[in-house]
Amino acid sequence: MPGCTTLRPFQIVDPGFNAILIRACTDLAALAEALGESEIAEANRARVQKGLAAMERLWSDAHGQYLCLDRTTDKLIDSASVGGILAAFAAIPENRAAAIATTVERLAGKARYVVPSHDPDDPRLDAKRYWRGPVWLVVNYMIADGLAAAGHGEVARRITQSSLDLIRESGFAEYYDPLTGEPLGGGRFTWTAAMVIEFLRKA
Repeated sequence: MPGCTTLRPFQIVDPGFNAILIRACTDLAALAEALGESEIAEANRARVQKGLAAMERLWSDAHGQYLCLDRTTDKLIDSASVGGILAAFAAIPENRAAAIATTVERLAGKARYVVPSHDPDDPRLDAKRYWRGPVWLVVNYMIADGLAAAGHGEVARRITQSSLDLIRESGFAEYYDPLTGEPLGGGRFTWTAAMVIEFLRKA
């Protein structure tokens, strides 16, 4: 089309969004297999394997979680956000899931509520600024679900309990201050309510 520039890929590779895609492909493969659509199932299993292999490029031993990759510099971004913990939602390798479980426990020692979207010890923390610190229950659900599937039930239960404590104390907010539990953003969020139904179902 006249005047259009060439489309280019995203410049930041985010482990959390990639994990959600990998999990979606995993679930779609299982559904397709159950419906007798073996070709669709096989294609999605291949996507899962390719995605999991690519995720290894994002792993940081120093942080005990995945990090974002800056494609312009081809370097990991030294900012350990919750997206790198959310990666547990996919069927990541056992040693990676164990390290993430340890990271969540470490963060739980610093914040009143888990999982903060940024390490409370990081000077860039902003407990009330979107992904710089607040707790999101929809993210908590995915992390807990992934860790439970990986055999880290105790950490998953800790996340679930913390999430339910937030609801009891601060209502169905969009997100919450991890240090005080203050409700932030929208005051009546349906996705928060939906996650509580799931937490209660699994509790």
